[in-house]
Amino acid sequence: MVRPDPERRGGTVVHDAGCRKAGGGGTELGAMEALDALMRPGARACHSCDAAAVLKPALELGKGYA
Repeated sequence: MVRPDPERRGGTVVHDAGCRKAGGGGTELGAMEALDALMRPGARACHSCDAAAVLKPALELGKGYA
């Protein structure tokens, strides 16, 4: 899920679909779309769910392959 960041104007937060902080109204994404969303300026992964633990290492693996 991707939602507007309540702490930063214009930012977004990527959550696991079951995250309690994702609370309705977000946009559901597939894994590749979630990685794309995290690469956008102002984006971050939620640390309250598995999003940061799963997606951030995947971004690290992809460095240098663009």
